[in-house]
Amino acid sequence: MRILLAEDNPVTLTMVRQELERLGHEVTPVSNGEQAFQRASSHPVDLLVTDIQMPGWNGFKCIEALAVTSPLLPVVVLSSLEPEDVRRQLPEGHRVIAILSKEEGLDALGKAVANAEIQDRQARRRHARIVCTIGPASHNRDVIGRMLLAGMDVARLNFSHGTHEDHSRVLAELRAAEETWDKPLAVLQDLCGPKIRVGSMQDGIVLERGSDLVIQAEPIVGNARRFSTIAPEILPDLRLHDPVMLDDGLLELEVIREGSQEVHCRVIHGGPLRSGKGMNLPASRLGLPGVTDKDLKDLAWGVANQVDFVAISFVRQAEDVLRVKRYLAEHGSTAQVIAKIEKPEAVEAIDSIIEAADGIMIARGDMGVELSASRVPWIQRDILKRCERADKPVITATQMLESMTVNSRPTRAEVTDVTVAIREGSDAVMLSGETATGIDPVLVVSTMAGIIRESESHSGLIEGLEADAPESWQRGLLAAVNQAGTTVTIALDRYGRHLPSLSKKIRTHPLVLVTDRIEVARRSTLYHGVIPVILTEGGGYVSILGRTLDELRRRSVVATGDLVAVLELQPEHPFPYRQEGSVVFIRA
Repeated sequence: MRILLAEDNPVTLTMVRQELERLGHEVTPVSNGEQAFQRASSHPVDLLVTDIQMPGWNGFKCIEALAVTSPLLPVVVLSSLEPEDVRRQLPEGHRVIAILSKEEGLDALGKAVANAEIQDRQARRRHARIVCTIGPASHNRDVIGRMLLAGMDVARLNFSHGTHEDHSRVLAELRAAEETWDKPLAVLQDLCGPKIRVGSMQDGIVLERGSDLVIQAEPIVGNARRFSTIAPEILPDLRLHDPVMLDDGLLELEVIREGSQEVHCRVIHGGPLRSGKGMNLPASRLGLPGVTDKDLKDLAWGVANQVDFVAISFVRQAEDVLRVKRYLAEHGSTAQVIAKIEKPEAVEAIDSIIEAADGIMIARGDMGVELSASRVPWIQRDILKRCERADKPVITATQMLESMTVNSRPTRAEVTDVTVAIREGSDAVMLSGETATGIDPVLVVSTMAGIIRESESHSGLIEGLEADAPESWQRGLLAAVNQAGTTVTIALDRYGRHLPSLSKKIRTHPLVLVTDRIEVARRSTLYHGVIPVILTEGGGYVSILGRTLDELRRRSVVATGDLVAVLELQPEHPFPYRQEGSVVFIRA
């Protein structure tokens, strides 16, 4: 049996370890709860034997975390506390099978271990990232903390809903959970953009196929013959025979008479229509601004609250991205800009948009309405390949585990969808309603993390394209790293400037970013396979490297004898590197 032993007393640890090894078990010792959690989350473990009173994370905090990430892992508590005191403080969902006092001796421990039911647990470190939308089902600190443990890397705040006060409260909960679990968490602000919606409607309205109706500029409470839109400025842009898609394409109209104040339409595909449903105009060239007045007000909130990423909805051209970048720069924000690809114009201008943006989101919901749904998988694949060549991270989004909004298991089609996204090179996958309004956001995140791990284990992790490295020194460096059998690569890169390229090219093992800046560590959580290490104190090269390796050992990322590549990329304080662009191989 593979036993993880968490005990901070060296004498007790040695005694217990020797007894368990005498009984034929394979024992891995750690000295506190966080080390135990990190090890159990990334390596195969059959049983945890843990003390309670330890420095840093105590046994209770470790058991609470493992109840989320490894709910089937049996735990034996070995403590000097009274068993009843331990039992009262155990978190919900724990898998503690025995609580033993240290005075009971090793015989009792041997019996408890012998009675443990071994689960088939092949823990693997996950490389692709998970973006989670925060909403009514997930906006409290406890749920956010458990989502963070289950695998959330980036929290998405959807500014199509909620007030600035609502988002400020959620942000405070996100930062509190980040501090509690000592795990950097990026915040992505998703701007509403020029979303066109139906105005207010009477209850129970159904549009009948073949019937005629009017869309008007003046606001009214609509019915089956006439309704308004929240964006009346689009009406002059509609042309004869243009399709008008309502409610994510479930309903379809055709323009039969143009007008600046009223547009007459015929119902091609009918159905129920409620207030506020979306309106898509795939064939119309609209004069709406790419960034609205509401977006600018929301951006001001994002700057003030130091969000890490800003996603722009309904991007049509590179200038939409550049406008937001200029605003952020003028207001002193270091947030990176993600362009959401969902409009036909964006697909046509994809290369210039990729060049302008810091990253891309493939927003397949509106894309599937504006374009033929059968084209979406091929557009997805094409964008992923273009972004791989351009060293830009990609988030694949929309309905990835949609059925888990109301069910406890995903469909086989959804599992296949996530697997394809990972195999084709997505840096991250996104959950929307599943975590915002679903019945069990934590289970959804855990399920997504499991699908990713399984996908990565079978695909062998997509290889990078070393030949596309932009500089000659980088090509040689990456070739050396990928061909040397490296366990982990450490990048000494204070500002994370080389992350986009390195995370695309190093896909066979973890990439460790060493920085002294929390905002850089947070942003790194969107990049494939990156593990941030924050060193807040300076020191010499040897000191920095030694402390980094100590931290990686603590997290069970490296072990004695592992081959580690160290990339010296930025000769700036506080990291006194010897030569930019060099690589050093060492044994841990």
